[in-house]
Amino acid sequence: MNHEVDAAVILSGQYDLRGYPFPYLAVLSNATSGTSIVSSLLTAVGLLKEQGWELVSVANTGTAGLHLTAFLKRLT
Repeated sequence: MNHEVDAAVILSGQYDLRGYPFPYLAVLSNATSGTSIVSSLLTAVGLLKEQGWELVSVANTGTAGLHLTAFLKRLT
């Protein structure tokens, strides 16, 4: 299982974290059609908050342009 997931996958409802064994998760956000990078990332983080995840930090992880990554931890 990967430690990274794209925000668009979370927003589409295609990612199930119930079996995710790790305490930390990185959510990546790139430009999507009709949605800003920041909006898609924060919306995905909000959905994960409802499932027991907490935002730790956000960083620009791109080398050319804006590519945001949110780092989350699972609340116990």
